[in-house]
Amino acid sequence: MKVYTTNMEITLMAMTIGLSMSSCIEPFVAEAVDFNSAIVIEATITDENKNQEILVSRTFALDTTGIYGERGAHVSVTDTNGAVYDFEESEEGKYISNVSFAAQAGLGYSLSVTTVDGSVYSSDEVVTPQPTQIDSVYSVRGFNNISLKDGMFIYIDSYDPTGANKYYRYTYEETYKIIPPFWSAYETFITTSDPLSLLVDLRPRQREERVCFTTAVSNSIIQESTTNFNQNRISRFPVRFISRENYILSHRYSILVKQYVQSPEAYAYFRGLNDLSKSGSIFSQIQTGFLEGNIKSEQNLDEEVVGFFEVSSVSEKRVFFNYSDYFPEEKLPPFIADCTFQIPNQEISLIFLVENEILEFFQFADGDDDERPDNGGVPQYPYVMVPTICGDCNVLGSNIKPDFWID
Repeated sequence: MKVYTTNMEITLMAMTIGLSMSSCIEPFVAEAVDFNSAIVIEATITDENKNQEILVSRTFALDTTGIYGERGAHVSVTDTNGAVYDFEESEEGKYISNVSFAAQAGLGYSLSVTTVDGSVYSSDEVVTPQPTQIDSVYSVRGFNNISLKDGMFIYIDSYDPTGANKYYRYTYEETYKIIPPFWSAYETFITTSDPLSLLVDLRPRQREERVCFTTAVSNSIIQESTTNFNQNRISRFPVRFISRENYILSHRYSILVKQYVQSPEAYAYFRGLNDLSKSGSIFSQIQTGFLEGNIKSEQNLDEEVVGFFEVSSVSEKRVFFNYSDYFPEEKLPPFIADCTFQIPNQEISLIFLVENEILEFFQFADGDDDERPDNGGVPQYPYVMVPTICGDCNVLGSNIKPDFWID
């Protein structure tokens, strides 16, 4: 079974996790109650020409471990002109449009989901808003007054001269270069397949293991509104803060920021989701209750349906920077792992560690790692080894450079 952790579902999990939190005096034991699973539909159609994606899942009871994808549903989106876009299940609970399409500004779209048991869920018609472009995305070193840490702020500026758009949601995709601190040009390998004569020797690395790249996407709800501003201008809005102690800044970092224009209804719904995720416990004085979206059951109007069908126009921009651009000649952030040196003193131990990719070669015990000495084919010991994560960047990322990457 596929378990999802999208923004909407993280909020629901936060509400249930609150039940298991201990109080200041004694732990609270929740009594078992009958649980009615609710359908969860997360759907944002954009003006990007692509295969659009919709997630359909079910909420979980307290004694389970996640929110589970809904199998076998029929999902479609229909526009005002009558064009129908069908979606096929690519994996459990994830539905991808059969063809690529872009939502057209000013045109209305509605969602329909039919589950395997015949239940039908549909949305209100939502009109695609006019786009608002991001003017700039930029990085600034600064001090975060909330976390009390020095680091990097990622800001965006945006302006809608028409005054039509006032509500925005942001996501980001960050990519960063990984260089393990104790990489060596050589790697260990087992010299023979004969279990009675196994030896460990060195050879030049067989693949790129020094420079890799990792990409991560945002998992929180980030919003801004210009309703209280004199102009429909967003200026120096912080989309992301990264502490200078975070290893992802160590070398070169890039972030792609996307700006979604929202309707007042979509903005209010996502803001409510964000408030729920921060509530901490459903036993707080403010009871959250059920957050109603724009998707309904056609058979039972009293059925609680979790989710919102959003149609949005999107603008995006990317920025790159190096750690040395803002922290020149300063110590790099601490690496993500403990890279304690180890010197196996028995060959049998070294063989086990190499076979199971637990340790990587770094240098000889005498400190010479510049050139492999010629010992007439006889392996030289002892080796100074480090955890594999500290010498092979593929543990944390991919050695394939992204197409968009600029060094």
